[in-house]
Amino acid sequence: MSSLQQRLPREQRRDQLVGVARSVFATRGYRTTSMDTIAEAAGVSKPVLYQHFASKQDLYLALIDDSAAHLDTTLDAAIGSTTDPHEKVRATYRSYFEFVVSHREEFVILFNSDVYEPEAQDRIRSLRERSASRVMTALKSYTDLDDIQARLLCRTLIGTAEVVIKQLETTPQIDVDTAVTLLTQMSWGGLQSFTTK
Repeated sequence: MSSLQQRLPREQRRDQLVGVARSVFATRGYRTTSMDTIAEAAGVSKPVLYQHFASKQDLYLALIDDSAAHLDTTLDAAIGSTTDPHEKVRATYRSYFEFVVSHREEFVILFNSDVYEPEAQDRIRSLRERSASRVMTALKSYTDLDDIQARLLCRTLIGTAEVVIKQLETTPQIDVDTAVTLLTQMSWGGLQSFTTK
C-alpha cells in the first residue's frame, strides 16, 4: 500500500486532496478535470474524495476559498508593513507579484481559470472587491480623494498590475524586482500629486 493510500487523519487527508486538486485543476483546467482524475492523482478512491467534497464544484470552491484567504493575508501584510505611502505602494506590488510567481497554481485558480460556475465567479469577484477596497482604503489614508476617485485610481493600479503579470509570464528578461521598481516609480510618480500627508 502506498503512503498516499494509507489512512490519514481527516484534516490531513483533506489538505492532501486540496493540494493535489489544485495542481490538477491548474494544469488541466476546470472543464477537463474530473473527480476520477483527481482521485487517481491523489492515490485514493472516488468514495474517499467524495467523503470530503460533495462535487467537483464543491472542491473547486474550497480551492478558491483557500487561495483567496492566502492572497488576502499576503496583501494585508504588505499594506500593513509600513506607514510610508511610497513604500506601501512598493510592498503591495512586490507581495502581489511574488504571490503570482511563488504560488502559481493558486494564481491560476483565482485569475486564469476556465471555470464559469456562477458561485465560483461570485467568490472571485468578491476577492477582487476586497483587494480593491484594501487599496482604496490605503489611497484614502494619505490623499484627499473621495471614494469614487480613489476607486477609479485603485482599479487603474490593479489593472496595470494585471498587465505586468502577463509580461512576467511572457518576457523572461523582466523579473519581479524589475517589475516592482518600474511600476512603483510610475505609480508613485502620479500618486504623490494627490498626497496630503
